[in-house]
Amino acid sequence: MIIHGDFETRSELDLKEVGLDVYARHPSTDVWCFGWAVDDSEPHLWTPGCGALFTTNRIISGQWTLQDPFILAAHNAPFELAIWNHICVPRYGWPVLRPERTRCTMAMAYAMSLPGSLENAAAALGLTQQKDLAGHRLMMQMSRPRDHAPDGSPIWWDEFDKQVQIAEYCKQDVRTEQALWGRLLQLSDAEQQLWELDYQINQRGIHLDRVAINKAIWVVKKEVDRLNGEMQKATDNAVCAATEVATLTKWVQGRGVPIDGLAKADVIDALKLDYVPADVRKALLIRQEAGKTSTAKLHTMITCLNEDDRARGLLQYHAAGTGRWGGRRIQTQNFPRPTIDHVTVERVIEALHTATVDNAHWMITACFDRPMTVISDCLRGMICAAPGSDLVAADFANIEGRVLAWLAGEQWKLDAFSAYDRKEGPDIYKLGYAKSFRIPVEEVTKDQRFIGKVQELALGYQGGVGAFQTMARGYGVVVSDASAEEIKTAWREAHPNIVQYWYDLENAAKNAVSRPGLLFNVYRGNAGGVYQPVAFLVKGSFLFCKLPSGRVLTYPYPKLKPIMTPWGEEKEQIHYMSVDGKTRKWQETHTYGGKLAENVTQAVSRDILADAMLRVEAHGYPIVMHVHDEIVAEVIHAPEHGHTYDLKPFETLIAQVPAWASGLPIAVEGWKGKRYRK
Repeated sequence: MIIHGDFETRSELDLKEVGLDVYARHPSTDVWCFGWAVDDSEPHLWTPGCGALFTTNRIISGQWTLQDPFILAAHNAPFELAIWNHICVPRYGWPVLRPERTRCTMAMAYAMSLPGSLENAAAALGLTQQKDLAGHRLMMQMSRPRDHAPDGSPIWWDEFDKQVQIAEYCKQDVRTEQALWGRLLQLSDAEQQLWELDYQINQRGIHLDRVAINKAIWVVKKEVDRLNGEMQKATDNAVCAATEVATLTKWVQGRGVPIDGLAKADVIDALKLDYVPADVRKALLIRQEAGKTSTAKLHTMITCLNEDDRARGLLQYHAAGTGRWGGRRIQTQNFPRPTIDHVTVERVIEALHTATVDNAHWMITACFDRPMTVISDCLRGMICAAPGSDLVAADFANIEGRVLAWLAGEQWKLDAFSAYDRKEGPDIYKLGYAKSFRIPVEEVTKDQRFIGKVQELALGYQGGVGAFQTMARGYGVVVSDASAEEIKTAWREAHPNIVQYWYDLENAAKNAVSRPGLLFNVYRGNAGGVYQPVAFLVKGSFLFCKLPSGRVLTYPYPKLKPIMTPWGEEKEQIHYMSVDGKTRKWQETHTYGGKLAENVTQAVSRDILADAMLRVEAHGYPIVMHVHDEIVAEVIHAPEHGHTYDLKPFETLIAQVPAWASGLPIAVEGWKGKRYRK
């Protein structure tokens, strides 16, 4: 029995600002109504004024009981779970709802590469039932107080006609969820288990150093004030603050320096010019330092902290089409690369703990040329173990490079990874450069190793000169476009099976689109190579790509369309619908062999991570977060009470190769300590 449910709520807090856990636990948060329907039946409605919804474990309508084998289906089910358990259980006597008795249509939509919101997912599928947009505007109004009484208590939008409208809006949401449920693929048992683990990890949350964060916020404020004073001096009071983007841009242009704006890349490019006057260079350096957007994470950390100093709900299941997770709130996936080592980070945080704001600011500015950068470098360290515990973490080493070589059957590279793991072979970046340019690996210099690293990261997915140069800039590698072209050609010659794999994937996907209902397998490397179970099939409105794990990637509404290549040749290319990563709009995009290889490689790498997460959790290591290819658990460390642990068993668990990935060389690198680090 499927029960489709949807809550409409109100609160003095802004849900987007504070996050779900803080929102659901706040005393001002309450329920306007709960809409629900059994299977395909018409929705029912409950409001707090109706009295109890459950009596002796039986719902008032008599249509279902808690003893029935029911599943609650909801769009963004963690929201329904939070409101149900944090509000309806203690206030209205509802029984506790467990995550294993829920299904999330948002997760199902994400798993099919559809938009996540109810409105956009319904529109993308062309459902006859659609979200009530006028009702949505009313809901947004009624979710916050209209005013506050003299005693500070909230005054709600509780007119009768508005309550009737929001009730109908809630029912329509339930109808739309019912229709969506009928069109979406259920998560597999393995993925449902993973979703439940994801829910548990998000509920567990991460512990943050509240004292250090608060102190750092004030240090940042003092430093911004100081930098604004320096900006006034550098510009002779023409610009009063580093945040005055338009004024500073105009001033820089007036001093003869061509610049379009003050975006990070614009400032970096301008500082590279030889003829930049000293005062302009000074102003741009000040802007570069004061414009550190990463320090805004400090405010977000405080905002989403609960009373136990833990931040929850920081990971989004299946945020990318490949199945990888996305960061929410403080975005642990995109912390800036630190410029100082972990020991220095710990000393800075210790200063934040022990010194006054003025003294902490003085010490940091006295010891470092770029204080804002140093505070930004400390963001990871603000994540720490709770008292009496430690963090234990392990990261997959070069997992995408290994998976791509394994998928494509690039045997020399697989052998090289295995030899390196046994400490019997050279560094893979040195070997890659040596292989590309046919020189002894012993002769590869440090600078050439950096080129080897860039080519490994930039060229595996059919990237060209542009991809190489973009990656090179991030690592401080400078080569001409002509040299980049030579590097690209040399890399491809050294990796014939990977190159062939791009074309094999593209051909199989095109064949599947051209001939719906037929399965097209992809073989490892050249024809006649070892069979690798990656396959394409079009069924209904989707192109499915089956992975070695058995999971599928989906490409909605696929079709072949002719395009003109940069070299003047017309060819057919696969087009499909997706959510644009920048605009967040549902629109047509296209793909090709290298991009398909990237999708498959990242998806397989994700499945390796997911397999390890389930295994680690089952062996008693409580995961508190995972970042890219790293798993972080929080374990009790109290030797005086017999609670000790060793890093090696944790690493060994993660490094186990799944049965479906036989032959894939996996290596992990771990650490343990009190504070999170790179």
